[in-house]
Amino acid sequence: MMPSGPDTWFIPESLRTETLLAALATEFGVDAAPEYAATVTYADSFDWRLYRRGYILHCHGTAWTLYHGDSGAVTVQQGGPHLHRACFAGDFPPGSLRKVIEPLLSVRCLLPLATVSLVGRQFRLLNEDEKTVARVVFEEQRPVTGKTVYRMLRLFGVRGYDQETVRVRLLLENNGLTTPASPLIGFEEGCRAIDRRPLDYTSKFSLQLDDSLTSRQAMVLIYRHLLTAMQRNLPGVLEDLDSEFLHDFRVAIRRTRSGLSLVKKVLPASVVASFAKDFAQLGRITGPTRDLDVYLLRRDSYPDRLPAALRPGLEAFFDDLVEQRRKEVKKMAQVLRSKKTRTLLNKWRRYLASEDAKPAAEAKTPVDQLAGKIIFRRFKRVMQDGLALNADTPDADVHRLRIQCKKLRYAIEFFRTLYPEKEIQVVVRQLKKLQDILGVFNDLSVQQDMVVSTLEKRRGNTHRDLEIAAALGGLMQSLYEEQLALRCHFLEIFTRFSDPENTALFTRLFQSRK
Repeated sequence: MMPSGPDTWFIPESLRTETLLAALATEFGVDAAPEYAATVTYADSFDWRLYRRGYILHCHGTAWTLYHGDSGAVTVQQGGPHLHRACFAGDFPPGSLRKVIEPLLSVRCLLPLATVSLVGRQFRLLNEDEKTVARVVFEEQRPVTGKTVYRMLRLFGVRGYDQETVRVRLLLENNGLTTPASPLIGFEEGCRAIDRRPLDYTSKFSLQLDDSLTSRQAMVLIYRHLLTAMQRNLPGVLEDLDSEFLHDFRVAIRRTRSGLSLVKKVLPASVVASFAKDFAQLGRITGPTRDLDVYLLRRDSYPDRLPAALRPGLEAFFDDLVEQRRKEVKKMAQVLRSKKTRTLLNKWRRYLASEDAKPAAEAKTPVDQLAGKIIFRRFKRVMQDGLALNADTPDADVHRLRIQCKKLRYAIEFFRTLYPEKEIQVVVRQLKKLQDILGVFNDLSVQQDMVVSTLEKRRGNTHRDLEIAAALGGLMQSLYEEQLALRCHFLEIFTRFSDPENTALFTRLFQSRK
């Protein structure tokens, strides 16, 4: 959460600024800075990557300011792009601001949030030696989406003058400042007007389950949570704002499908079969665009795999992928905007709000009894498939192990709040190491398949065709060598995952649970 920041109070409508200044002047010298005024637009990623790290970013035209929300101290002021629909860290010129935000935002875009009109003035409070002992800022904030003007005063102490800060606080309180305020009230109210709240979205699955719930009640809560994630990300997918909207949309679909396949006999079989089929189709529709995204997100790293002479052909290949992605996005968006997709999501929402006329066999089973069985069953499947691995295992079998790991991870995420958090963290950490390397291995396999597919389709003999073919041949070799090296590495990782200590932890947490 954002730290609380400086002391801030609302100024009552009946209280004049001059009255407060006169009260302060009885004990301190008062030095006024020029008045400032601006209309600023606050910006952050959809999942609040800057705010989570304590930063607030806003722009006034092309002038950008990044500061710490706790102290209000300006970190960076720099020119940058106009913020209309969205912009990326890479749209900023090289400099201090880009250096700070680029690693935090990664592939996420900045979106305009609240636009707020600010008018204010700062005053330094001086002691008899003309030393600054505190600062006060009078400010009015008005979100452009509303008519309310928030008048407030902020008090900033100065190191070494704690007693003076206490005296200032007492003077202000004695003169009518008694209602605390958020220094970001304009930002917060402006966000609320567009139905946003700071930290209201994260891609991490986080849902508190009570062990008194039945299995059906728990799964309905899980499915509703995932449906909300789909619906919240869908507008960003349709507008093609950044690749993470589609990624999170697809993850919510995959988690839903995993829930339907993992948690048996909690919903009626006919319901499971129908929705499993529909969500699988939704996953297939969004797959080609995501595969291209994965490739394009690595665009900057691929040239280093090839000698300079082959790089022009690689650039031409990526230019073709950009055009191919444009076409895939258009096809995908057409389906996602269709009546069929709207009907599916609405039908799922209505079902989750209903009751089954004839409950399934495990519907009323306490969720804490069912959860351990599901997780441990998935763990045994991962162990079975993993122990069969060797250096010559076909890619398809490695892919199946990756899918089994993903199902185990989803099962743990669904029910993790039913178990001790410290031990769950250990379990997830070990599983994530295995998933990460299997994910890289699978990505390399998918990328090689795309290279092969491209070469098969491209049979021309133009200079451009030959350049692309030569570049892809070199890229294929590089990808293959990296994947080959990973084979030994993921065997090492699986050996650590399957060691007696980790196996004993899984067994104790999940198998013995009654």
